[in-house]
Amino acid sequence: MFSEDKKYDCVVIGGGPAGMMAAIRAGELGKKVLLLEKNKTLGKKLLLTGDGRCNISHLEKSNKDFSLKFGKKGDFLLSPFSVFGSKETFEFFEQNGLLLNIEEDGRIFPKSNKSKDVLNKLVELLGKNKVEMLFDAKVKDFIVQNKRIEKVVLNTGKKITAKNYILTTGGKSYAFTGSDGSGFVFAEKMGHNVVCPCSALSPIKVKNNWVKDLAGISLKEISLSFFLNSKKILKGNGSILFTHTGITGPLVLNISNDLGSYINKGEIKIFLDLLPDKRADVLKDDLAVIIGNNKNKSIKNILSCLFPEKISLLILNLSNVDISKKGKEISKLEVIEIINHIKKVELDFDGLMGFDMAMATGGGVDLREIDSKTMKSKIIDNLFFAGEVIDLVGISGGYNLQMCWSTGYIAGNSVGNLD
Repeated sequence: MFSEDKKYDCVVIGGGPAGMMAAIRAGELGKKVLLLEKNKTLGKKLLLTGDGRCNISHLEKSNKDFSLKFGKKGDFLLSPFSVFGSKETFEFFEQNGLLLNIEEDGRIFPKSNKSKDVLNKLVELLGKNKVEMLFDAKVKDFIVQNKRIEKVVLNTGKKITAKNYILTTGGKSYAFTGSDGSGFVFAEKMGHNVVCPCSALSPIKVKNNWVKDLAGISLKEISLSFFLNSKKILKGNGSILFTHTGITGPLVLNISNDLGSYINKGEIKIFLDLLPDKRADVLKDDLAVIIGNNKNKSIKNILSCLFPEKISLLILNLSNVDISKKGKEISKLEVIEIINHIKKVELDFDGLMGFDMAMATGGGVDLREIDSKTMKSKIIDNLFFAGEVIDLVGISGGYNLQMCWSTGYIAGNSVGNLD
């Protein structure tokens, strides 16, 4: 039972995946651990991951391959992954009774496909390892003296004392789950540099009014190119989904991580190639054959053999071609226009959707101020970090959850091995 008079070996601030893993590991090593959570329950954001299925991790050939999914800063994770990577995470859950499944694309999920089962297993392990939990516990401040945290102060005025502290407060995405960026404020106040947080794995807004008519339509194997002031800056191939305000889907979410650094530097344009594997000249010949074989069909119905009907209508409208025209009535110039708009649909960028819709947060506590072998702060002697509060973000597909498991385990392990 929590008591303000107790002195804990470790206080973990934040009951997300990194915080729970850190608390479990420190508890396993016999430490007296208190886990603080501002919500009434643990793991609110964890329940949302993988569309409620919880994409626990991803199977990769090596830790290096895994780290590359975090961009240039990913090398920071090589040490944590060498101790507790995706292989160890898989074994951790299965050995503790949660069966997992590896899908064809490498993503790892619980066999039940229920994120609640992952959370329940973590809560069970917290209890098994005698971790005390305090809910509705919003941190107000830290009392720091001589480069050490002496106490953590709650909004209620309660002060909690511990030998060590692990900050796992998450980022700013999905703020309704409790990730409000408060950890960045605390870290800065204690002398850390915080790389400006930005939304990551975010849907993209566009200015084109016609996009709302395509809401719910998905396209596979298309190409997206991004231009800043007429210069190509990013390109990717994959799947997208149209929304009422723009585009989302794996390709969009992943490319948004890099797109954030270009915002406010000029005009950004997006171009969709609906058939990237077909050169324009080859497509011209193919389309001529298709039209020739369907001379008495409307061009709208002819194109609908290649694309969803609403996409066909979009192509024809952008090409200024009458949708009721029959194949035999289509001119060579109209064929060229149709091909031009299959190969190059222009979208006017209007920004990222922001933290409310972003799956992750870019930026965070500067990695140069954290020891990757222990997750210990280089500024405060008894402070450790784990999870999304640090300046790392990977692509979608279980990578960011693995970062939380790995850094959480290392932080808890480091505290657990201290006297």
